[in-house]
Amino acid sequence: MNIIAWKASYYRSNPHRYVEEVLGIHLKLFQKIIIWAMMQYNYFMFIAARGMSKTWLTALFCVVRCILYPGSKIVVCSGTLKQANEALLKIQDELMKHSPILCSEIEKCNIGQNNAIITFKNGSWITTRTSTDNARGARANIIVLDEFRMVDEIILNMVIRKFL
Repeated sequence: MNIIAWKASYYRSNPHRYVEEVLGIHLKLFQKIIIWAMMQYNYFMFIAARGMSKTWLTALFCVVRCILYPGSKIVVCSGTLKQANEALLKIQDELMKHSPILCSEIEKCNIGQNNAIITFKNGSWITTRTSTDNARGARANIIVLDEFRMVDEIILNMVIRKFL
């Protein structure tokens, strides 16, 4: 148990190493820095041009967080449900294909138009919501806002932040 505790602590402090050493997914230097920063800071904003793997890195962060912190509840919010589901589709279509270990960690992957959720064997899950007034009622430890600049500040403060 001491070795497990040491490894968990090590990979929580070095999530980029977990991605490469355990999940077997190769990262570029800037991606390592971004994944590390996402795990270390409570508030993180990633502004980048097209093609800089924003959604892919967000999906990877969600997966790593769910695995390393059992019982994590993550809600991905965006203006439309289709855009919010993109992160979950990246997990299903890309990340799971490149990592058999990730596949073994995921219990159920259900991505539909009305309900999208990925459930992990350790009790963690990732789901999606729209960033509108109709999104009330969700609960989460972590909120990911995709296309943050498009989210109305009133909805952010009165609806989305209440998930926490």
